[in-house]
Amino acid sequence: MEIMVSFSGDSPAHPDRLVTASETTETPLDPAAKATPRRRWERSIRWERVGIQAAAACLIGAVASIGLGMTPLRTALPWSLLLRQRTNVLIMGLDRTVSERNPNVVYPVTRTTTLVAASFDPASRRVYLLSVPRDTRTGIPGHGTTKINAAHAYGGTRLSIRTVENVLGVRFPYYIELSERGFVRLIDAVGGVNVHIEKDLNYDDNWDGLHIHLKKGYRRLGGKAAMEYVRFRHDPLGDIGRIKRGQQVMNALLDEFRQPRIVTHLPRMLRVFREDAQTNLSRAQLIALALFGAGLGPGGLVRETLPGSFGQSDWIPDLPRDHSLVARMFYDVDAEALAHTTAELLASPANPDTAGDALARVTALGVRLVRFATSSSDSPTAVILHHGDRRVAEIVAALVGARTVIDSPSTSGPDLTVILTDTTTAIPAPLPRQ
Repeated sequence: MEIMVSFSGDSPAHPDRLVTASETTETPLDPAAKATPRRRWERSIRWERVGIQAAAACLIGAVASIGLGMTPLRTALPWSLLLRQRTNVLIMGLDRTVSERNPNVVYPVTRTTTLVAASFDPASRRVYLLSVPRDTRTGIPGHGTTKINAAHAYGGTRLSIRTVENVLGVRFPYYIELSERGFVRLIDAVGGVNVHIEKDLNYDDNWDGLHIHLKKGYRRLGGKAAMEYVRFRHDPLGDIGRIKRGQQVMNALLDEFRQPRIVTHLPRMLRVFREDAQTNLSRAQLIALALFGAGLGPGGLVRETLPGSFGQSDWIPDLPRDHSLVARMFYDVDAEALAHTTAELLASPANPDTAGDALARVTALGVRLVRFATSSSDSPTAVILHHGDRRVAEIVAALVGARTVIDSPSTSGPDLTVILTDTTTAIPAPLPRQ
């Protein structure tokens, strides 16, 4: 028997079929602020880790849940689960915020310490991973311009996804979240990882009990030590240095997954998935992604970091390079095709959030917006193609929630007309499954 799993989340015809709801979160006075030992009321303990281990925990854990006892995964299953189309998943690692006066008091407000935009593409047989530095400076809907890690503190999962979508110009119908405890437990579940440490790392913070003392050389690190290695902050590269170390741990973790002995660790990995991760991916979808990842060949895993430069205390995106990288990794199109496309956006004044999101996402693609106006219409939300590249029109339609691209040839004016109607609701972002 053959079972095929088809994901609808990234299809231009069905941009999002997930049920969404409101989410409220206690908000700190300044979620983006960097805590210091002397801050009076609170500090944020940011547990640095790589997003890919969250995906690995969920994917391998899902396979474990069906009781595998042999390897490789594809031959062990009595059926085949096939990934049928490109699927985007936002992977988030979360911190915890504790009282400045008492480290045992934990506030119900979390920031993201890790943001990895993942795209599983069966057409190219690749998985693309784009790391978004947590200090990336950007606009957060309803909260002004600040660091992207603050979005989760302001509005939880939904606002984090919405913000990343606006920054990259990419939809993420699916997500995985992993707590700091989950990172430690996952590494321990596989028996540790092999890491080459380039220099001695020494740092002590008595306030929160953080003591990092790692010797240079090739080391086998358990979960706690691996967390400390990624979390180490005192190097000239700052956040980018942490991303580099995080990718190193990620690669080491992937090496462990390829070992035959991994099957003996699957029950422990499943417990990590159940207890320390949140996702809106179903079990069947997780298994499909796991099998797809297990079948990747050489060069099948593509990793990049969002281009930019250091600001005073944040990461400033390099927009031209960002557009080019996103076009290649998530759409497999030439960035020039997007840059040469012009568009006008006609939006209902009744839905300013929808208009703002659509404007941000189309601009993030690199498409040139030549006109933005308010307009009421009884027609469904749509993208009208006057001339130019139909593939670009389909990409824009998926971004703004339009279910159709209408051909209306014209010899003048913009290439595209994007119409957002009165009946359009704010572009949804998925929330945790209940």
